[in-house]
Amino acid sequence: MSSLPFVTLDVFTTHSYIGNPLAIVFLSRELPTRQKQQIAREFNLSETVFIHPATTDSKKRSITIFTTGSEVPFAGHPTIGTASWLLCHSADAGDRGVDTLSMKAGDVPIALTPSTGNDDDGPSVTAEIAHDVRIHAARFPLAELLRLHTSLAPFFPATETEKKGADVSFPIVSIVNGMSQVHVELPSLAALGAVTTSAGGETISPASWLDEGWQRGLVMVYFFVRDGVDSQTASRQTIRSRAVLGILEDPATGSAASGLAAYLSLREGRAGRFG
Repeated sequence: MSSLPFVTLDVFTTHSYIGNPLAIVFLSRELPTRQKQQIAREFNLSETVFIHPATTDSKKRSITIFTTGSEVPFAGHPTIGTASWLLCHSADAGDRGVDTLSMKAGDVPIALTPSTGNDDDGPSVTAEIAHDVRIHAARFPLAELLRLHTSLAPFFPATETEKKGADVSFPIVSIVNGMSQVHVELPSLAALGAVTTSAGGETISPASWLDEGWQRGLVMVYFFVRDGVDSQTASRQTIRSRAVLGILEDPATGSAASGLAAYLSLREGRAGRFG
C-alpha cells in the first residue's frame, strides 16, 4: 500500500489548536479527483490542499483544494496556509523561492513579509487574492433567511421591516465562479452573536439563486456588522463577521471576506476603506 506525506497546520494564528485547521498533502504523482476527494473526506477538515509535483518552473506550485464534499476553485485559508508552509516551514530549500500558487481560479502571487519588530509573531505571508467578482441579479429574501436562521427573527421585527417595504433582501456575490456568498448585514453585535447554523443543515442551492453560467460550487451565508472606525487608521471601517454553510461554521473565511470587501468597495466607496 502506498503512502503520502502530509502536514496539518493552524492558519490565522500563532498558537496551536486555534485558528483554522488545514491539511496539506504532498503528491509525487497525480491522483484521480475521486481519490483526492476521499482523502479530504477522511481528514474531515473544512479544506484539504494537494500540492502537485513540481514542474520545470521552480517558482510556481500547482495546488488543488477540496472540502469534504467537493473540489473548490479558491479558498482563503488554504491559500494562506499553503503559502506559509512553502515560504516559512518547509524543509525543502527550493520552496523558499516559490512566488506563485496555481489553482483552478488562476495564478495567485504569494510573498513573505518580514517581521516589523513590534511583536513576537515573526514574518507573515501575503497573497494577491484571486477574484472574478460577480454580483448576481437575484437577491436573497429576508423571509428565506429567517426560515433558515430562525434565531435572527427578533432582530428583524415585522413592524420595522414593513417600514422598509416588503422586499427586504440581501446581495449574492461570487468572488470567483464556484465560491459565492449571501452577504447579510445585521443590526448589532447581539444579532451577530445570535447566529446559528441553518435549520436542518440546509444549504443554499447555486442553481436556484446564481446567474446562468455561475450555478456551481458553494453558497455560504456571510453575516457581518460594522463595528466602527479603526482607531489606528481613523478612516478604515472595522467589520465583524461569521460564516455559515449548512451545519458548519467556518472560523475564518478568506473567500467570503474578500467577496464582502469587493462588494462594499464597488457599491460604497474607495479602496482601503474596509478592514
